[in-house]
Amino acid sequence: MKLSLARTAEAAIRQHGKSGYPHEVCGVLLGRSGDPVTVLEAVACGNANTERAQDRYLLDPQDQLRVEKDARARGLEVVGYYHSHPDHSSGASETDRAQSWEGLAYLILAVEKGRDAKIQAWWREVGANAFAEMTLLPR
Repeated sequence: MKLSLARTAEAAIRQHGKSGYPHEVCGVLLGRSGDPVTVLEAVACGNANTERAQDRYLLDPQDQLRVEKDARARGLEVVGYYHSHPDHSSGASETDRAQSWEGLAYLILAVEKGRDAKIQAWWREVGANAFAEMTLLPR
């Protein structure tokens, strides 16, 4: 699978990751499904995991619902989610895989000592129990 990431969406993810450091941040990816998955917007949500915010995230359910309703009203799809890994690689962890939903893209941003670093895209195939790295298309 391939993923096309709008520059403005990438900038929003990177800014959110830096501003939330040293905690994980998270949000919703909006755009169009298909191959490639096209991400047009990244919308920040609150991290409802207050006990382990440095290494876990839980999308705030109210934020998520608000973003999904707004996306539908504007003719956009929820194509996935993003989160950051403070002082850790952008590789997908077993926790990330276990908490993912099939058929959606997941972007993970490494934030090293408060600076944004590598971003990787992951895909969970329908019927599969594993993540596969997506190819980020050049813009």
